[in-house]
Amino acid sequence: MAKIVFGMNLSLDGYVDFQDLPQPDAALFRHWTEHVGDLTGSIYGRHMYEVMRYWDDDEPDWTPE
Repeated sequence: MAKIVFGMNLSLDGYVDFQDLPQPDAALFRHWTEHVGDLTGSIYGRHMYEVMRYWDDDEPDWTPE
């Protein structure tokens, strides 16, 4: 049977803000990419889905990370 894992990005005081996120460094981005690469699927709400659409198109100045 599959395991369902719930995750949420928020600060310790419960604050959620996706407008002013700092950019992750290469090591953190690689760690997270490896983590989500093992998932079978993900379910996002409308706002987070819109944030994630940033990666729908390839940009010429992006590095491999």
